[in-house]
Amino acid sequence: MEVTKKIAEYVVNTSLEDFPPEAISAAKAAIIDCLGCALAGSKEPLADVLVDYLNDLGGKPVATVIGRGFKTSAPEAGLINGAMSHALDYDDITVITKTHPSAVLIPAALPLAEEVGATGSDMLLAYLLGFEVSCAVGDAISPLYFDDLGWHPTGPLGALGAAAASARLLGLNVEQTAMAISLGASQSSGLRQNFGTMTKPFHAGHACKSGITAAKLVRGGFTSGTDALEGRFGFMRAFSGGNDYDPEKAANSLGNRCFMIESGIEIKKYPCCGSAHLALDATTLLQQRETLDAANIERIDVTVNFDPPRSLIHARPKEGLEGKFSMQYCLAAEILDGRIGMSTFTDQQVMRPEAQELIPKIEMKRTAGYEGQTSWAEPFNVVEIHMKDGRVLTEKAERDSVGALRGATFDAVREKYLDCAGLALSADNAKTTLQMMDNLEDLGPVGPLADLLGG
Repeated sequence: MEVTKKIAEYVVNTSLEDFPPEAISAAKAAIIDCLGCALAGSKEPLADVLVDYLNDLGGKPVATVIGRGFKTSAPEAGLINGAMSHALDYDDITVITKTHPSAVLIPAALPLAEEVGATGSDMLLAYLLGFEVSCAVGDAISPLYFDDLGWHPTGPLGALGAAAASARLLGLNVEQTAMAISLGASQSSGLRQNFGTMTKPFHAGHACKSGITAAKLVRGGFTSGTDALEGRFGFMRAFSGGNDYDPEKAANSLGNRCFMIESGIEIKKYPCCGSAHLALDATTLLQQRETLDAANIERIDVTVNFDPPRSLIHARPKEGLEGKFSMQYCLAAEILDGRIGMSTFTDQQVMRPEAQELIPKIEMKRTAGYEGQTSWAEPFNVVEIHMKDGRVLTEKAERDSVGALRGATFDAVREKYLDCAGLALSADNAKTTLQMMDNLEDLGPVGPLADLLGG
């Protein structure tokens, strides 16, 4: 089977009407959530560095840089907007691929849609197509990709999804779309060892830029293979470590399964690594029924649904970004402050003496009997707080695993957007952009929306 070409046929021939209303609604929520995260991320130090970099490059000003008030070329807008979307680690995740899907799709789709005059409906469809392609490939590669091999799943799979979305917006034919996906595959990258630095969100931005670049180059006559997913030396074998992958499964899934409903969009409550969220939920539940004084805690055992540390690689964090990828600091902050917010992850907060004193008392272990299995095989975490007076306080939290939109209602997504957007936009522009995205299917060219998002 010509798998990459069959996937390209799906991208070229699928329409928005082929998706169930629940999937379309969840996609809109994901777009709103992602752009809110990008607006908040536009105030992060990472954005300042990237703005200086783009100013040095120049570039045709056709695509908005979110929250920064200027335009650049579409690929470079994809780079910075993708990085800003993921800068706070507040953006959504999806279960099957264990990725941050929207941060690699919307920052790719919006610049191209703005450049070519595409409508809100066009952008919405491009997002859904990119999501489905990424999930179909991710569902058919080895579990080692998500765990032991060290890849940041968002980067490589994101480049494929961004290429598919970009190809659709540029109106590429099947042959060209297959080449764009193949060229995106050759640019796929991202290592978990860089978590806790600016490089982690760069992975998302690089995936966006890679997808846009691939589609634009192919449209201009650039060539690539049309079998880079399934080939002997292709994406699926390479990122699977050589074994346990099924290209035909990926191709046959598209159009027969709806990953937007099956895998869902999980909206984040906390601006930190998603692998810490269930433990944070459990700790919050404990705090609702107990008064937790850090001075009276002997130790905390966290039973997790992955082989530690996976993404939580900073057991003894010293900086705010490292704290986002530290189970120890996340739980310490929740216990000390009673909440986790954007202000939690500063160098000063991580290094405060009371946090540093509690951090070494917190340890992770895998659920008994699940050791060595793929991450998230069991949908729960358990937190046990051992008090100095001999009491053991225990709470369990489970992942929301039903429906296309998970972890939040649509109204809660809107509230989160306004909260994040308020850091970069006026109150009026925040409300106006939200209204436009609420009615994305009926929105004409996305240029006016992008202009307002520029701040």
